[in-house]
Formats: sequence, C-alpha cells, structure tokens
Amino acid sequence: MTRLEFESLLRGNPVSQAVRRLATPVAASLAIAVLLAGCASSAPGQAGSDAPTRTVTSEIGAAEVPLDPKMIVALDEPSALNLISIGITPDVVFDSWRTTVPKAILAEEGVKVVSTASFYPELEEVAALEPDLIVGTAAEGFAQGAPDYTSVAPTVAGLYTAPGQQIIEAYGEYFDRQDEAAKVVAALDALTAENQAAQGEQPASLSVLMSWAQDNMPLYMDAANSLHQGIEDSGFTRPQLQTEVPKEGSAFGGWTPFSAEQLPEHDADVLAVAVAAQYNLEGITGLPLYSSLDAVKSGHSVVVDGDLWSGGAAFYTYWALSDLSSLASGAFAPGTEADAGERWSSYVAAIRN
Repeated sequence: MTRLEFESLLRGNPVSQAVRRLATPVAASLAIAVLLAGCASSAPGQAGSDAPTRTVTSEIGAAEVPLDPKMIVALDEPSALNLISIGITPDVVFDSWRTTVPKAILAEEGVKVVSTASFYPELEEVAALEPDLIVGTAAEGFAQGAPDYTSVAPTVAGLYTAPGQQIIEAYGEYFDRQDEAAKVVAALDALTAENQAAQGEQPASLSVLMSWAQDNMPLYMDAANSLHQGIEDSGFTRPQLQTEVPKEGSAFGGWTPFSAEQLPEHDADVLAVAVAAQYNLEGITGLPLYSSLDAVKSGHSVVVDGDLWSGGAAFYTYWALSDLSSLASGAFAPGTEADAGERWSSYVAAIRN
C-alpha cells in the first residue's frame, strides 16, 4: 500500500483501519510469545539488557537505542537509504513502499530485502526477525496506523515531511552521525547551487503533476511538498497555485487534487509528470486540455520517477535535484530505472568526499 492509498484509507474507511490495528488472535499470541521469550533471556541477534544504549528522540518519542545493534530492521526503503547515507547498513529492509530504484540499490548494497503486503509491516513479521533496533519512516498516518513496534525492540521513526537536508540531519542526530549527515547536506546544497547557476537570465518555470492511478485523480505539487523549496532554490519558478499551500491544507502531504478544467493553470515552460506503479501517466496526458499546454507543444513535458519525487530520503532529494539539473541545462532527460546504479554511485561519491 502506498502513502496515498494509506492516507485515503485512514480518511475513507476508519473501521477497516481499526480492524487492521488489532492483531488477529494468532498474531497476538505470536507477538506475546516473542515478547515473553525476550523477557526470559536475550533472543539470538538481540542485545542483552546490559548492552550500552543512548537515548534517541525521534518522531514517536524517546527510545533507548543500543550503541552496537546486532540486528537492524528497516521498515521501508527510504529509512534504509537514509541509514546507509550516514554510514549505517541495516541488516534487513521491508519493501513496504513498493519502489523499484531504491529496492534495486538496497539489494546491490547487500541488504536483505523482505517482501511484505503492508505499508507498515505487520508486528509478527518484524518480530520474527528478532531485531534489537527498528528504524522506519514516520509518514502520514504512522502514529494512527502503524503497529506498536516498540513492543518488539527500540524503534526510531525518522522525519518524513521535510526537505532531504533536514531529514538526513535528523538521522545524524538520532544516531550520533552528525559529521556524516553534514556531508550529505553539503552535497545536496552544492547540487542545488549548480542548478541555480545553470539557469539563464530568464529562469524556467516548472510544473509538477501526478495522477493517482486507483482513481485517476490528478494532483499538483503544492508548496507544502518537501521538494518544493529545492525546486525554487534550484532557480525554477512555479505556476501560481503551486507556490501556495491550499487554505484547507494539502490532502496528500504536499499533493493537492485539481479538476481537469484547471489544467491550464498548471502550465509552465517545463512539465514534470511523476509516474510510478501507483501514479499513472495517462491520468495527466489523457486530460482533454493536455495537448494545449505550452510545455507539451514545445516538447518539454517529461516523465520523472514518482517514487523518488515523493520524498522521504536524502537520496530521493539528490535524484530529484539531478533531474532538475537536466531540465535546467536544457537536456530534458530525467533519470530512469536504468540510471539507478550510476546515480547511486555519484551520490555516494558526493557524500563521502
């Protein structure tokens, strides 16, 4: 289940979410058994009660985190990549966000990728791995819908609704890796500055749209989106609606629905359409007024990776900034899945210098 789908369920079907939060009798029994076993003695792969810890305050409060964890489980792809960015490699990561590029990179990095059917992995799935540290992304709905992972092991819920620089700074604080995080921030800032310098005397305007495939719901990136500031700092201007936060707030964490008739209000020099398994291209290109847009007429309507342009990790920001570099230079060739290895290598080189 994607972030958008999860939020929709929270709003549209509270009963099903309430049921989901209650473990089945079998699952509850399994979780209790694991916890009781952990109380009796340290389970294999878990730190003993006398292992040194430090207090970490994340998006879900304080936790006593082991200084030398033996089994780190990442609940999702962005949290795993944030950990690697500051020099910590998780042992296992769940593919809960259904991404392609991040999943491929994690597998290449030697991280064991475990499939799950849930946006937030079920408690028994996580407990079965016997972690002594759990790290996840506190996306919208985490507090309301995620299982109580703290009942299994100390849990750090990473910052989500913020620019990549702030997200990685938070991870640096969580794990006492401030120096490593600072290098990541420096790399992102440097790429942003390069993008701004590449703009001519008349900066290009950029519109960012996507369509939620389940309902063919067209959405635009509003000013609450974590990538909005990076786009502006890269020298791009935005359509007026995309420079504002709707009075009623963003419906989907920085993405706001709009009607087909409003499409001309989102025209720009360049149109970026975010596409992924859950975000379809036809939901935008199939709109009746699509062919009338200036960006389309000039051949400057491009497809970008919807997973990576949705934010949540420093590397995701790096990817989007690299796409912006291509747009600012006039190449109009955003990255694709085939560029994953090269993009990751460039990122690692930039943050390790």
